[in-house]
Amino acid sequence: MIFRSIRFCAGRRRARFTAAVAVVALLFGHPELSKAIAQSSVPNNQQEIVVAQNSGGGFNPFRALGRIFGGGDRRKKTKAPTKRKTPSRPAGTPPKFEETEKDPDAGLILVVGDRMARGVADGLRFTLAQQPKIKIEKITEDKQGFAGETPPAWATKVLSRIRGAEVKAVVVMLGWRDRDKSFPGEEPIEYMTGEWLDAYRNKVSALVRTVRQEKIPLVWVGLPPTNDELLNGDFTQLNSIYSAAAAERRVRYVDLWDIFLAEDGSYTSYGPDVDGKNTRLRTKNRIGFTWPGYRKVAFFVERELSRLLGGYGGLAFEGVEDDPNFIVLTGRTTSPEAFLLGGEDDAEIDPGSMAYRFFVEGEQLPPVRGRVDDPRTKEEDLSRLGISSANDS
Repeated sequence: MIFRSIRFCAGRRRARFTAAVAVVALLFGHPELSKAIAQSSVPNNQQEIVVAQNSGGGFNPFRALGRIFGGGDRRKKTKAPTKRKTPSRPAGTPPKFEETEKDPDAGLILVVGDRMARGVADGLRFTLAQQPKIKIEKITEDKQGFAGETPPAWATKVLSRIRGAEVKAVVVMLGWRDRDKSFPGEEPIEYMTGEWLDAYRNKVSALVRTVRQEKIPLVWVGLPPTNDELLNGDFTQLNSIYSAAAAERRVRYVDLWDIFLAEDGSYTSYGPDVDGKNTRLRTKNRIGFTWPGYRKVAFFVERELSRLLGGYGGLAFEGVEDDPNFIVLTGRTTSPEAFLLGGEDDAEIDPGSMAYRFFVEGEQLPPVRGRVDDPRTKEEDLSRLGISSANDS
């Protein structure tokens, strides 16, 4: 009797538990839980033991309640693989590009100088990539110029290369790294003093003289403007030295100053590239150039090289300097008509001379008596034959 009472109490507890679970299953619509309850209602001697399972592991009748109160399934979430960012190309470096195979006898253009010269060399290589008869080589030291404790012997380096190859022209761009550097000596020559400027002038002249004595054309590229007034003053001073040396030795000087300024003459890091698109041309330090900036510098250098060396490659277009609404990327690509009178002579041509009036202004030459194209000759011949001119009344 006692045993039967114990079984009865246990059965009542199980029934209450089953009823509670059934309510939960009905409220939250858990199919597996409902199935388990249905099976539990079958007598023990008739039901088949079934273990409810799901894909997440063992059966848990309270999983639905756990979800309501912040528990439930804590399945491991697989993170989507993160895409690796392609490292961006450093400013001023060229993209990958293909070059036409160069002719074994291709002429060499030697680019000399600091980091800016290296950028110009890359720009020229890109511009002339499809020209088999011209190749570019550089002699550069990124952080060196003429001044400092141990500056490179630029003239010696260039001369040794000129005498070992078919160099057609030399391009020089340097000076940025000379700022605040003294010349060595028992007492160092301080930057931008009169003595420093004289020493600097001698260094520039020595390099120019070395190249010109080898009868090789030289293109010197001036320094660009910056947003620093003090630095602009220094660069202007150095540019005056470069341009003076260029004028003395008949060297082509590429003046970049106005090219990289805004229309109102102020500094800007942006401007038209070689395709006429407005883009960033200067690096964050506002001294160096981005890749489009170096391509633009190379465009102007290539224009001078084309004039010196002839038709190894076509140029982009002729600028229209008298149109204020036209973005002038470059000036004329052909020589002025006055050069027809005797090449690029420094002597001034007399505008009143017959040659100037004929070649430049297009005037007709005066008639020469006795020549068949002289109308007076025709009149005299008709008069001798006794024939009246058609103009006679």
